[in-house]
Amino acid sequence: MKRAVPKQAILADKIADARELCLTRLRAIPRDKRDGVADAILALADAEWWERRQKGSDVFLLILETRPKDVLRIMQDAAAK
Repeated sequence: MKRAVPKQAILADKIADARELCLTRLRAIPRDKRDGVADAILALADAEWWERRQKGSDVFLLILETRPKDVLRIMQDAAAK
């Protein structure tokens, strides 16, 4: 018998997965700013993306594909400060 997993737990797992992938890509950003940059990048995702995608990494890649200028601006701002 399968136990139902709450949507919040699944969403939290997806966000954690996307955040981990994002942090591995932010090597050019100073360590003390990486968490904030990762949060800002993940905030660019539409709410429905989290529901429709199976994995958080898919959402992160979708952000990179659909909003590359915003991601680049966030990263440049963090590197410049």
